[in-house]
Amino acid sequence: MTNAPLMIKRSFVTSGCHSTTHFALTHFAFWHLKSTGIFYILFLLIVFSTLIAYWPGLSGSFLLDDFANLDALGKFGGVRNWETFQLYAFSTISGPGGRPLSMISFLLNDNTWPSDSFSFKYTNLLLHLLTGILLNWLIYRLMLSCDSRQSDNRAASIALLTAALWLLHPFNVSTTLYVVQRMTILSALFSILGLLLYVKGRESLVNQPRQAYLWMTLSVILCTPLAFFSKENGALLPLLILVLEYTALRYPGSPKPSPRWILVFLGLPNLLIAGYFATHWDVVMESYGLRPFTMAERLLTESRIVWQYFYYLVIPKTSSSGLFNENLELSRGLFDPPITLIAVSAIFTAVLIAWWARTRFQLLSLAILFFLAGHLLESTFIALELYFEHRNYLPSIFLFLPLTRWLIDSSEKQKWLKLIAPLFVGLFFSLTYQQAVLWGNSQQLTRYWAQKNPYSIRAQQALANDLESRGQPQLALEHLEKTLKVFPDHVELWLHRIIILCDYSTVDPVEFSKLEKLSKTGFYDFRTYPLLEMLINALTDGRCSGANTTDAHRLLDALLQNKTAQTTEGPKRQIYHLHGLVYLREEQATLALHSFRNSQYYWPDVEVGLLQVSLLAENSMFTEAVKLLKIIRENFQSNKKKLSYQQKINFVNEMVQLEKLLVVDQEKTNNPRDQ
Repeated sequence: MTNAPLMIKRSFVTSGCHSTTHFALTHFAFWHLKSTGIFYILFLLIVFSTLIAYWPGLSGSFLLDDFANLDALGKFGGVRNWETFQLYAFSTISGPGGRPLSMISFLLNDNTWPSDSFSFKYTNLLLHLLTGILLNWLIYRLMLSCDSRQSDNRAASIALLTAALWLLHPFNVSTTLYVVQRMTILSALFSILGLLLYVKGRESLVNQPRQAYLWMTLSVILCTPLAFFSKENGALLPLLILVLEYTALRYPGSPKPSPRWILVFLGLPNLLIAGYFATHWDVVMESYGLRPFTMAERLLTESRIVWQYFYYLVIPKTSSSGLFNENLELSRGLFDPPITLIAVSAIFTAVLIAWWARTRFQLLSLAILFFLAGHLLESTFIALELYFEHRNYLPSIFLFLPLTRWLIDSSEKQKWLKLIAPLFVGLFFSLTYQQAVLWGNSQQLTRYWAQKNPYSIRAQQALANDLESRGQPQLALEHLEKTLKVFPDHVELWLHRIIILCDYSTVDPVEFSKLEKLSKTGFYDFRTYPLLEMLINALTDGRCSGANTTDAHRLLDALLQNKTAQTTEGPKRQIYHLHGLVYLREEQATLALHSFRNSQYYWPDVEVGLLQVSLLAENSMFTEAVKLLKIIRENFQSNKKKLSYQQKINFVNEMVQLEKLLVVDQEKTNNPRDQ
């Protein structure tokens, strides 16, 4: 790492666009100040400190969801023309909004897959810096707006210190260096831009009301879609503006926007969000079918997790649990565990304190309410996984503002306090640098997460995968066997072990019988579908010495008796789909159609259905393909409301093309002379 500054310098020289961007943005951030010199130098120092702190992490590899989202770059043979661009831009599986802006941003780095991770992570870092620069400008304007007595230099000092602490906070490492979280970064960037435009307009409300309302309206109607189509929680921007309006911007004597404007542009969007979930409540509830918790349990558990986030933000750690937090203790009730009641009560108390403080301690009120409002989608009723650090990226932007305001104001009377700011910044730099070094070494990172999260099955499997990829399958098996002693009834660990045996050894029929028996009664999370599919493919392809397609059917039938499969519909869809794949390999057309039809009955899915039709056609089962296509058309008509506009267009086009191809193929089959 001793060459990091040299590498950074070289990258600026060889990439004129990036270096120009750094210079222009840092200069733009302070163009408004009367004496820019010291602030310009300090901000450049913060920018370069952030670059240096993160630089070791840029050499890290892709992780987890990176593969599931970025493989779309090569899914259609690469993004080569307008047609493949459209298919790619709306191909994400991450959310109902499609996140096209985030998907398009990945084209800055490559238009095919697989790819090299460095440029993706470097672009993430540049976007993180740009977000920090906008945050600095937002806080500067906010300080001048909420206190007319505030001097330029004092406002700039508060903004600079707050932005520096956010840019260098170690909790943001897992967002910046996890490539797919560019979605979070872009959504935050556009949200902060929206807040900035709103504050800019708010300043002109008395003297230039038309211009003021133009900027304020643009902040909502321009930046909300930009944030939303980067990631769906960007839809919260109008609510976040409301928080800003009723806290930091509601000081004595301040001009207030028209109630009608607030109702239309800030109230109505929030009503639309509520209306969307009200009309799609069945979808929300369906999504809990594949989760090991209920909505009530999630809400109670998240009350504890939000305070855990807060603690780690205020008291930064030298380490991080990373991306593997799936085995958190659930709150089954207010007293199970007892701390749940304390957490729920503390949230309500915090809201009451923030509401009381909004007229006297506006920045404290802003910090609390903005943090909680920013978690309203990802940390409440939607059936997402329980814990991810990146959910704090935007909600935390004002968290240190009350402290930095007090520190800057108090340091004018007590000079020794001026030493506190550089100590804080230095501490955050050191912690972020340490984490970036770890993130830059994939092997070390995987081992660390496995040790840090001993009760995370995913973390242990990730280590086993890493050992296998490095040509050490025996060590991978040993690690899985060690993990199985802790989790003896977890089916996915057995699946993983059998897959490795298929690839490098032979499968003992006794062991496969154990897996079959455990599949009926053991714990199995059907979200690990790719693992099950991998084993079924190995069995049907004949790559598994000691087992065959008969064993595949027996295993799937056993899983069908699992408690999770019996109580929810999603697992049944998976099992019948895999049964269909096995029947395809066995050339049993009628049974393959029957299995695919069952999978669509339990969980209609147009995309999966079209894949099934294609598979039947590829195996010359044209009559069965036509029958299944008819069912898919019916499912499409019944489930239109769950699809985006672009998905509807894509699916209609695919169905039309498939139908034409099936007609041609059937004619060729019936008239061999035409072939």
